[in-house]
Amino acid sequence: MSLYTLPKALYGLYGIKEILSLENNAILYKKLNQDLVNNEKLITAHSMVYIINGTVHINTYEGEEFVVSNGEMLFMPRDSYVISDFLKHGQNMEVYLLFFDHDIMLKFLETVETSIEKQSSICRLEVNQNIQQYFKNIEAMDFTTPHNKQLLESKLLEFLHLLTQKDTIKLTLNTSERGKQKREIDELMLKHYDKDISIAEFATLSGRSLSTFNREFKQKHAISPKKWIIKRKIEQAHSLLTKGMNVTDVAFEIGYMNVSNFIKAYKERYGQTPKAMQKNNP
Repeated sequence: MSLYTLPKALYGLYGIKEILSLENNAILYKKLNQDLVNNEKLITAHSMVYIINGTVHINTYEGEEFVVSNGEMLFMPRDSYVISDFLKHGQNMEVYLLFFDHDIMLKFLETVETSIEKQSSICRLEVNQNIQQYFKNIEAMDFTTPHNKQLLESKLLEFLHLLTQKDTIKLTLNTSERGKQKREIDELMLKHYDKDISIAEFATLSGRSLSTFNREFKQKHAISPKKWIIKRKIEQAHSLLTKGMNVTDVAFEIGYMNVSNFIKAYKERYGQTPKAMQKNNP
C-alpha cells in the first residue's frame, strides 16, 4: 500500500482539476469513474472534503472511522494519517477538496474568540445554504490566474467564515493548529522519516518555516534534516540486510527507487556494498 502526501500527491493527477492552488493551499475538484480503495495518506495541510456524489470512508490510525456521502463534508487537520476509500454511486465520484496551510488557519483563528479545549481531530461539518452556494460559485467561475496567492487566500478564508458550526470548527482548529505549533522536531522526524515526505512538508507539519526548521534541526543535531533522514534510512536498511532481505527489496522498503543510489549511500555509511556486507556476515 503506497503512502500519498496531500495535497502534493494530487497535483497533476488524473481526475483532478486544480481550480486554485499554490503549494499547500488549494481548491481542487476530483472526479473519478471508478472506486479508489485502501489509499494510505498523510495530510500535510488542513483539509476539507465536500461530497457531491459518492461515499468516502476515512479510517484513522487511532481507530476512528468516518463515513461521508452526498452533500456531506468532513474536516481533517494537518498531520492526519488516514486510510481512505472513495466509492462512486452509479455515477462518477465527485468531490471538492480544500487545503489550508498554517498561516491561513492562524489568520482565521485571529478573527474568532474561543478557549483551547480538547476536540476530536477529525469532525463533520454542516453543509448550509451558504456553503452550497459557495461551491456553485466556484464551479461557475473561470479563474484565469489559478496560482494567484491573494485570490486563493481570500477564497479559502471566505469558505471558513461561511461555516455555521463556529464552536466545533474553532475548537477543532485550536486543538489541531495551536496545539501543534512548534511541535517537537525529533518526535515528528522519528515518526515519519521513512515516508516520502519533503523537508518543506516536515517544516509545515512542525509549525515552522522551512528556514527555521532547518536551522533548529542543525543546531541540535549538527547535520541537516536531509542528511539525518538518509542516515536513519541506511541504518534501517542495514538492520534489514542483516536479517537476510535482498538488496533490491531493502532499497524499495526504505524509499529508494534507484537501487544504485541506495548502494552508493550504503557504501558511504558502512564502507562496503550491501552484498559484500551480507557475504562477510553470513
